[in-house]
Amino acid sequence: MPQGFDPARFDPHAPDFLADPFPTYASFREYAPVYPVKDLDSHWIFRYEDCANVLNDTNIWVKNPPGGVPPAPGPYAMMSNFPEGLFASDPPLHTQLRQILQPLIDETIANAPQLAREIGEPLLAAARSQGRMELVADYALPLPARVLFTLLGIPDDDQYAGVWNGLIVWQAAIVAAHDHTQPATVRGAGATCSMALNSFFEGMLLERQRNSKPPEGLFAQMCEAFQQAGLSPQQVQVCACDLVVAGYLSTTFILGTGVRNLILHPEQMDKLRRDPALIHSALEEMLRFDGPIHLVDRCAAGETEVAGHQFKPGDRVSMAVASANRDPGAFSEPDRFDIERSETMHLAFGEGVHQCIGAPLIRKVAPVALEMLLAEFSELVIDGPPEWQPDPYLRALMNLPLRLSSDHA
Repeated sequence: MPQGFDPARFDPHAPDFLADPFPTYASFREYAPVYPVKDLDSHWIFRYEDCANVLNDTNIWVKNPPGGVPPAPGPYAMMSNFPEGLFASDPPLHTQLRQILQPLIDETIANAPQLAREIGEPLLAAARSQGRMELVADYALPLPARVLFTLLGIPDDDQYAGVWNGLIVWQAAIVAAHDHTQPATVRGAGATCSMALNSFFEGMLLERQRNSKPPEGLFAQMCEAFQQAGLSPQQVQVCACDLVVAGYLSTTFILGTGVRNLILHPEQMDKLRRDPALIHSALEEMLRFDGPIHLVDRCAAGETEVAGHQFKPGDRVSMAVASANRDPGAFSEPDRFDIERSETMHLAFGEGVHQCIGAPLIRKVAPVALEMLLAEFSELVIDGPPEWQPDPYLRALMNLPLRLSSDHA
């Protein structure tokens, strides 16, 4: 083993690991490709082939353990009475929900690129007037969030002043609570905001029922489609919550890490500026090289094995998909950032039947946001130390201060 690498002492919350996990992933891939991480009560799986096999085997590897998920403590236990949404369900329910939602989403997001341009232009104008930008707060967060809220049909007019900002605050609390090592106050706030978000969509549903003018947007389409399929209003609410919680953050995260990696690899930045047609392949490389999701959990439905390790029903594994995306067994020169890379079979969106349903939206919004940013500013300079969020499941910059130069008058 390399000097200093002791898998038994691995701390997934260590600041050095969160800032740059990839050397640690490389050591695990070579010396401990399946390893129990006690802090998270799961065996982590680090190699591409093993991760892909687990993600594609929905007979053995499922979202929920046999017997179901135990209720949360305290008053949050009541949330276990809600039906499972898209992200927490297994087939056959997951299959039914996906068959309803996928065509609705695909149709709704057709105008997402134009929406991204309309929303992004004033954000960039504000940054140009100041000569600097905090990329996440000023651009990478509000742009995809506002696109998603518009597509869902969530109003943000005078009648509902500040609703979009409120939803962003709730969503941030829910994501922070995902890390079960956080203090009880953080996890409690996340559960409270999760219940609030569910109630918000219940209010939208009730408004739809009493409003003589049919509402527009994806949420209204979901209400109608779920009703026709014989699903409950609560099922609509839960799935809408799933879309808000996970529907725009991947775009936010990949814009932050993607811009940072372009700045750190100026030859790739220059290549993209010279040939903007590379924007889509650049996005795929950003997702492979430094993607927004690092871990994906599954539970064993029966006895099985992975890479010689035996698992019994209920055992949990975590696919380190970010490690898999740097596996030299799957990618040539995997630690090289190359926006013209031809290998695109990354696992940034998962794999199999649970592959991220929002991936098409990310692929429509992120390229537009990147293209606009690079066209607006001739130079982007990191203007302060970035801060990484503390959840090892997610790869996200909390901030990226930039100093800007523009050729515009």
